[in-house]
Amino acid sequence: MIRAALTVLVLAGACAVAAGAQDLPAAVGRVNDFAGILDADAERALDAELATLEADTSAEVAVATVPSLGGRSVEEYATALFNQWGIGQAKRDNGVLVLVSVNDREMRIEVGYGLEGVLPDGLAGAIIRETFLPAFRDGDYQRGIRQGVSRVVEVVRRNEPLTAAEREALDRAAAEASQSWVVAAFLSIFVGIGAFVAGTAAGARVVVQLLFGLFFTGMALFMALLGAPRAGVALLAVFGLAVFVTGVVLGRRPAWRKSLRGTGGRSGRSGWIAGGGGGGSSSGSSASSGSSFGGGSSGGGGASGRW
Repeated sequence: MIRAALTVLVLAGACAVAAGAQDLPAAVGRVNDFAGILDADAERALDAELATLEADTSAEVAVATVPSLGGRSVEEYATALFNQWGIGQAKRDNGVLVLVSVNDREMRIEVGYGLEGVLPDGLAGAIIRETFLPAFRDGDYQRGIRQGVSRVVEVVRRNEPLTAAEREALDRAAAEASQSWVVAAFLSIFVGIGAFVAGTAAGARVVVQLLFGLFFTGMALFMALLGAPRAGVALLAVFGLAVFVTGVVLGRRPAWRKSLRGTGGRSGRSGWIAGGGGGGSSSGSSASSGSSFGGGSSGGGGASGRW
């Protein structure tokens, strides 16, 4: 019985591995545009650039665009795809995979063991942040991939391991970039509060609360400009606008209007007032809530990014 149970477990594991492999697409070349975001000229130019790099250095760089990661993390998908394709020479593990998932809005640069000194995690992350993501956020995937892959090729061709000081600078930049998104997340609380106060006041036509809410929101967005990435500021602005509109809708309802305007809420329904009644405002606010590579394997190094 024990032997039979072990046999079943082994077969189940083998089936799971086989099923996982079948989920991954087969390589059709150095450039694998499964998401259909590159035109024929861009594919040819990328393939020529990568073929020249391989001929000159033996390093293999593959590009893969996919519609979706199928529920996997971008790190897991990239590692599995890298190893299934065998990118890089088997004895040198000098491969790089540039993976872009369009619908998930995620990407990763996966790096083989042999190139981790030349393209460490910090540098891969800097290339993603500085070259790929700005173009992706503009909706220009083709430009982002062309320019980003060219930077990867340049680094691999140079084949110069980074010094300790260079690594430290890149790690510091990555930490600062991460912290800047934390700042944006923190400031979203204040943007939301200010926009909600301004929106409800606009709906109820109460001047003082409206000005206070706009000032509160403006200060939070100004602080975001100083310490958050541009994409974070844009997201905060969109979030604030959505909360403001929601507040306007609520502020126009009779119960909220009476609460914000005080006892004069009904009689002065059509006009603006300077300020509302005593504690009504706070009670109202509280109600909201194919092609073969050299057989290389991934070292698990690299970096990921979202846009």
